[in-house]
Amino acid sequence: MCMLVPDESRASHIGWCAGHSALIAFCIVSILLIDVGCCTQTGPTAGRNVMAPLNSTEQAVLVSEDIIKPRCDKLGYRSITLPNKLRVLLISDPDTDKAAAALNVRVGSMCDPVELPGLAHFCEHMLFYSSAKYPVEDEYSKFISDHGGHTNAFTAAEDTNYQFDVNWDALPEALDRFAQFFISPLISAGGVEREVNAVDSEHGKNIAVDAWRFHQLNKATANQDHPYARFFTGNAETLMTTPTKNGIDVRAAVADWHAKYYSANLMTAAVYGKHTLDELQQLAVGCFSPVATQDLKAPEFPANVYGDKHLGILTRVVPVKESHTLDIQWDIPPTEPHYRKAPTNYLSHLLGHEGSGSAFALLKARGLVTSLSAGEGGGLSSRGFFGVRVELTEEGNQRVGEVAEVIFKYLDLLRQPGAISEQIYTELTGLQELRFNWRDKLPPYSVTTSLAGAMAHYPDRDLLLAMYHVPQEFDPACIKEYLDHLTPHRARLTWATRAHDQQQQQQNGTTTPITKPAALDNLPPCDLTSEPIYGTKYNVTPIPEPWMKHWTNGVAVPGLHLPSANPFVPDDLSMKAVMGDKEGLPDLLVQGSAARVWQRTDLRFESPKATIVLDFQSPAAYASPESAVCCRLLVKLLADYLNEVAYPAELAGLSYSISNHLAGFQVSCQGYSQKLPVLLDLILDDLANFRVKADRFAVVAEAVAREYANVAYQQPYQWAMYRAELLLNYKRWMIDQYQKVITQLTPESLTAQMPRLMQRMFVEGLMIGNVSPEEASDIVDSAINKLKAGWGSSTIWPGEEKDLRIVKLPAGVTSALVEAGPNPNNENSAVWVTYQVRCAGGAAKGSANLNA
Repeated sequence: MCMLVPDESRASHIGWCAGHSALIAFCIVSILLIDVGCCTQTGPTAGRNVMAPLNSTEQAVLVSEDIIKPRCDKLGYRSITLPNKLRVLLISDPDTDKAAAALNVRVGSMCDPVELPGLAHFCEHMLFYSSAKYPVEDEYSKFISDHGGHTNAFTAAEDTNYQFDVNWDALPEALDRFAQFFISPLISAGGVEREVNAVDSEHGKNIAVDAWRFHQLNKATANQDHPYARFFTGNAETLMTTPTKNGIDVRAAVADWHAKYYSANLMTAAVYGKHTLDELQQLAVGCFSPVATQDLKAPEFPANVYGDKHLGILTRVVPVKESHTLDIQWDIPPTEPHYRKAPTNYLSHLLGHEGSGSAFALLKARGLVTSLSAGEGGGLSSRGFFGVRVELTEEGNQRVGEVAEVIFKYLDLLRQPGAISEQIYTELTGLQELRFNWRDKLPPYSVTTSLAGAMAHYPDRDLLLAMYHVPQEFDPACIKEYLDHLTPHRARLTWATRAHDQQQQQQNGTTTPITKPAALDNLPPCDLTSEPIYGTKYNVTPIPEPWMKHWTNGVAVPGLHLPSANPFVPDDLSMKAVMGDKEGLPDLLVQGSAARVWQRTDLRFESPKATIVLDFQSPAAYASPESAVCCRLLVKLLADYLNEVAYPAELAGLSYSISNHLAGFQVSCQGYSQKLPVLLDLILDDLANFRVKADRFAVVAEAVAREYANVAYQQPYQWAMYRAELLLNYKRWMIDQYQKVITQLTPESLTAQMPRLMQRMFVEGLMIGNVSPEEASDIVDSAINKLKAGWGSSTIWPGEEKDLRIVKLPAGVTSALVEAGPNPNNENSAVWVTYQVRCAGGAAKGSANLNA
């Protein structure tokens, strides 16, 4: 499936195809081709540009409504270019209760002066203080907060993006305050030290996060003469201590940097509101026209992010968390000029596929990996980056060279005649168009943030198509050009495991011997050095020659082949008949001793999609720490078994999740309603016929054990939330209990627990969207019958219903738990405050939480 990766350079992101990763965003491939007519233009002036006079001046604004948008999208769009050359996209939504705006400046951290690393990020912080028009400190943030909104910003390599949302009727005043960031910020001298501390605190929070550590390590192993290699977030040392020693006035440096780079012609903004397009235009013109322009050219940077010595390398890294990963990265020419051809989308779709014949399916069958993701991300205007990320099992961590070999051999397969296939590209295009046309409505804040960034890269007409990665032109030569860059000799491998540190300790005689992680060739223990910013331990060497010989010997790996046609693509997108009101609460469709299910045919969004949630409640699911861990293993194994056959469903716009909770486990499916019952049947059949496979049990149990161990390495606020739940839940087992249990469980243990778990069951469900009452009833009957047939499941006894009570806090009494966090290397702290709200009768109704 496809993913978004953190992109340092722009707000619009490139799609990744991937396995079970937290970055999942969208999928691409299918056999459905939709005509160009599937996309519509907006407004009465679609297809033409007009010059609209300003109300306040005699100047003119260039207006365009020639923007291709999805079929389901009822929003109004208009692009305007102000006389100062600042471009604004206006989005009118008469049904919204929130307004939002974002502005992207085409300058970022790669423009930091060498003597002030992090200055672009620090400038972003300083603009929130005050302005000539609103000189009271934090006036902007307070106004937004008081009117139901929130604010944020981010600094990337070549962009800085500012955002807010607010109650819709407060947009005019909020936008006026927001615009002062770019017109007349005061950049208060009194705020410098406080904001330096804020930046330093932000950096401190990131120090124990592997994603930040690896990102900086990638910079540290790049061409040190390129601006990409610099430390871009900044901290107290780079923004205060060292500059002050060198006689630099930090406040003046921020003001000068803002004046130098913040030019209106380098800015793109998006404004979303309940107002009409004409009203939004008047607001945008009034607020943004005073922004000064210098007619600057966007900063340009060389393409030599990596030299020859930075390619063909193996970097061994010690992560913070208990994990084993392999990242393979290549630098490639920028793909932005080819956005209509989307060459890397084609490659990421195939390389990240999880179905039969894929690299992931083969590696999973060998017990070497638990996930694989592939795609482009984090690129620059002058150079792109394409990568593959693999989560390794313990066995895979011993055979890293073999894992990489399968990936390189799959790339060799794509170089064979016919592998760059117009049929596959057509499938990919068709499904992306389907997703584009029936995408779910997003919050205004997300829309404006993404679009303000995308406007810096794509023309107005194709803006939405490009942002949602809809391919437009099949060009096999273009795809081949990018494929040719993905070779072993140009690859950068990053192998992360804490065993590297254990190796060094073993070499120094400080630990007991362990098995050395090596593959194809025994790699000797490595001497580790520390990256100076985050302290990450690492070692860089050329890729071992024996590995390279295996990867380039021209011998194909049996079992790899291109994917077949996708059977889950819908061909019926018709809507069900709606009985009664178009909107309303779901009806209680089923009420009995075996099930209680609500249903509503809800087409308020006029989409051929539905959501089905079935909650399977068992009194044995949480009876003990052992039963809780067994339930966790069940849902993880079930997802593992389903992966290869259900992956095409995810590509076809369907999604599913299987999760355990304090009363049992839940199956949830969403997507196009025609094929949704097919996917649900697939899941329920696997549940009814579930058997423990010893080889997969070993892999999954290892992953679950690592999951439990990594709780200690979460951010402090996450640990505080967990501790609060332990205190307030009437019944809640502890992570350390789970850690003891998982080491003792065997396939036989889970096999013995399954009949107890499934013996008595109650099903609670909700089905909403493009699904009829008759279809919903059939689904419930099918689920109950499958459980009876597979496990002989019967109804629960009275008194065995789920019990999710919380502890009633004594009124007027403040209780506090103060303790050290579980990770002594994480110097950050957190406060989690819970306010328990009571009904008039005195019963606890719920809890409200504050995090600091």
